[in-house]
Amino acid sequence: MIPRMGGSTLITCALLIAIAPLDLIHAQAWLPLRGEGQVTITYENIYVRDHFDYLGKRFDAGPIRTNTVVTTFEYGITNKLTLDSQLTHVTSKYEGFVPPVPHGPPDTGVYHPTFQDALIGVRYNVLSRELIVTPFVAAVIPTHHYETRGHTAVGHDLRELQVGVNVGRDLEEVIPRTYFQARYSHAFVQNVQQFGLDRSNVDWEVGYYAKPRVSLRFTGAWQYTYSGLRFPLDHDIPDFHELHDRAAKSGFVRFGGGVTVTLTKNFDLHADFGNTYRGTTTHGARGLSLGISWRFSRGGFRVGKY
Repeated sequence: MIPRMGGSTLITCALLIAIAPLDLIHAQAWLPLRGEGQVTITYENIYVRDHFDYLGKRFDAGPIRTNTVVTTFEYGITNKLTLDSQLTHVTSKYEGFVPPVPHGPPDTGVYHPTFQDALIGVRYNVLSRELIVTPFVAAVIPTHHYETRGHTAVGHDLRELQVGVNVGRDLEEVIPRTYFQARYSHAFVQNVQQFGLDRSNVDWEVGYYAKPRVSLRFTGAWQYTYSGLRFPLDHDIPDFHELHDRAAKSGFVRFGGGVTVTLTKNFDLHADFGNTYRGTTTHGARGLSLGISWRFSRGGFRVGKY
């Protein structure tokens, strides 16, 4: 079985204290062949009602609505080496109060669109027998210096280097038409003053081919940030108000699910839903994503086992 990576899953987004995703290129153990590639455009509608403090207690700080468009591109340089890239555009609005009480400059009660971060990386397959093992490295670079304060800050405006490994396996012998894949990554993040914001992430996916052209999946994500500001415990630290959105010690557990429908040999539609089960110093984000993927090849199209 060769699972088609027919798009991104909201639940695996790195929705930190800023509500926009940083990384939609999640667990991808299987690679395209040389000369094959895929372009995916995903629209996400994200809603935040609750926030989490440093102990994981929920509190209401007013709703946030975000519309995000994420474009990803992958291309098989060789049969074992794949190029990945991603660009994110965010449009968000804070609806906490009428009129809004700003937590930062963007919190005006109206939508403000802007680009967020770009990602570029490579994956290299080192094992492709029963267990697929594919390490990766990627760099995240802000497209410009954007505002990082406020409920609707689009991101952290920080550079980072991500390293990790994807693993995957066809589970046909255990449960017909199923597969599993997961990813561990460690991000080396640019410091904010004295705070080191390196983090670990684990994403996982269990998929089932209900029909030859329809696949279902259950997904999850976990994040731990090793240092940073804890809300509201570190309120007395100098410049807390200026820094805490950007330098949050954020963590979460999220679950979700989705479906991919293959329309033709080179077009897929996908839909996913995700929700935050628990978190610390972060937003309780939930939402729906819809997208389309176009597969291309210099030498014809490859179709998966199912």
